[in-house]
Amino acid sequence: MRYFDDFEVGEEWPIDADYEMTEEEIVSFAAKWDPQPFHINKEAAAQSVYGTLTACGTHIQAVVLWLASRLPHETAVIGALGYDEVRFHQAAKLGDRLRLTIECFEKRPSGSKPDRGIVKNRHILRNQAGETVFTQTTTLLIKRQG
Repeated sequence: MRYFDDFEVGEEWPIDADYEMTEEEIVSFAAKWDPQPFHINKEAAAQSVYGTLTACGTHIQAVVLWLASRLPHETAVIGALGYDEVRFHQAAKLGDRLRLTIECFEKRPSGSKPDRGIVKNRHILRNQAGETVFTQTTTLLIKRQG
């Protein structure tokens, strides 16, 4: 179990898993949550600026959470306090294999509750070519050990 005190600013965790964007998943997710033609119709997507099916933003964020759950350690998270600086750098396209790196860039003890602290991580999602697809800042409330 990783606690607040175990985190070091500057640490990076490349996740040892990837996620393939399949046609079935792109279409089924977007059909329910964001039914834009370039997400749900292969022919329309081929005529779009993307040239192929692309995952919707909510789908990309779900993939980030799925990949983050593959960290090799469990974290004593009390809860997420927010997702900030959400950026879609480029489309996640049909056939892309996405990988996540998590970077710790800030931590501070809670000012009101000594049994916890706040950690800020940057999530960086890249495709198989190493190009950045998505980034966000995640603020977590994490238990202190003891």
